[in-house]
Amino acid sequence: MFGTRPFPAKSSRKAGTLPFGSCCAAMSRRAGMTLIEMLLALSVLGILAALAWPSVLRIHNEQKIVDSAEKVRALVAIARVNAIESGLVYQFRHEIAGTHFLVVPFEREFEAVDARTRGAGAAEGLGRFSKASNDLPKGVKFGNSRIAVAGAIASSSTTTGGSQQLASDVLSGLPSADKLTGLSWSGPILFQPDGSATDAEFTVVDERGQQVTLNVRGLTGAVATGRLQREDRP
Repeated sequence: MFGTRPFPAKSSRKAGTLPFGSCCAAMSRRAGMTLIEMLLALSVLGILAALAWPSVLRIHNEQKIVDSAEKVRALVAIARVNAIESGLVYQFRHEIAGTHFLVVPFEREFEAVDARTRGAGAAEGLGRFSKASNDLPKGVKFGNSRIAVAGAIASSSTTTGGSQQLASDVLSGLPSADKLTGLSWSGPILFQPDGSATDAEFTVVDERGQQVTLNVRGLTGAVATGRLQREDRP
């Protein structure tokens, strides 16, 4: 009688698959590699950001002072328009080594305005003349200025004189007029009803020594901003 051999038990595992324990071990190893890859990628991104940050900061600071100079130029241009439309002489002033600047009438509002001598756009009545003020952002301030006065040049800077204070009635109607009263102001850049102005040049400077120069042309009253440049230092 032939002996019988027992048939091997059928395995529930399909061909080509790993046991459950081996599968978990493989997945664990794969997860560890993915975490390492993520850390490496973050490290590379951090290095690239550190290399690019100085350039990004430089561009930001350059744009900041250029935008500040444009803000000042826009208000200076308003002074010329106001003078032509109102028939009054207007003035632009900036705080010496500070951040504030303004446009107000140079002549008193209650003084008579003669349209024949001060332009066809003369206004009548009290309180009908525009005033405006603004300030520079943090880290930007006014630097040196050169303003023509009766054929001469008056200079003002952080080290030289030429500062003036304005009366409270001149500043009345402006935002924070009480704070503006005690400030030291540059000499006036005057704008006439015929469109002409005082020859002047002044600068806007930031903490990094970068500056933009603004020029007012006396013949036409036009104001222009120069190129961004480094401040001259001894």
